[in-house]
Amino acid sequence: MKPKRYWLGRLVVGFLRILTRILLKLQVEGIERVPLAGPVVLIANHVNFLDPVLAYTIHRRYVKGLTADKTFRQAFFNFLAWSVDAIPVARGTPDLRAIRGCVEALEAGWALYVAPEGTRSGHGCLQEAHAGVVVVLSRTDQQIPVYPVAYIGLERFWPTFRKLRRTPVRIVVGEPFYVSWPAGRVHQAEREQILAEMMGAIASLLPPDSRGRYADQVGRAPRYLVRARATG
Repeated sequence: MKPKRYWLGRLVVGFLRILTRILLKLQVEGIERVPLAGPVVLIANHVNFLDPVLAYTIHRRYVKGLTADKTFRQAFFNFLAWSVDAIPVARGTPDLRAIRGCVEALEAGWALYVAPEGTRSGHGCLQEAHAGVVVVLSRTDQQIPVYPVAYIGLERFWPTFRKLRRTPVRIVVGEPFYVSWPAGRVHQAEREQILAEMMGAIASLLPPDSRGRYADQVGRAPRYLVRARATG
């Protein structure tokens, strides 16, 4: 099943792929891990406006992502978000409509992209994340593989751009995992622990000085995450 504006989205993503290659020196590692079909969730750090763009351009398959609802009130960015069928989300709120959109995307077999921090850091260090992605996964009827993704170097984009130079950026796609749910109802404390472990998976792909809020999760044995076998 293809999204409503599949071919328009492909055309827009093709244009953005060329643009990002002009602006950035990209080194992508582990992208072959992501399968070409079937539902998956991609979670990543959120540095600036470019990382959600890269989420669409580095993958070989169609990606469905979340974007702040205010994006749809800005003419050019509204067109971009509309063309790729992005899911609008009201930041800082338990947006049930966005959660339903994410669950429907997974049920349709798409790749769902989520930046759990919600807002851009600008400095590249992990900030406090939100548990929306955990809620989405808890509402699906199947085990969905989750792939952590790290963007390294995007925090230097603007200073480098002002010098009219391309910014070296390294993108690392880590080993996938599943969430092993606790028995019975999932309580807030358990959701927060699952979220922390998921963010720890991203942190482990980042340099030590960029792990920020989740540095203490690196190297810990997870309680709720189970390593999955990549099938790219």
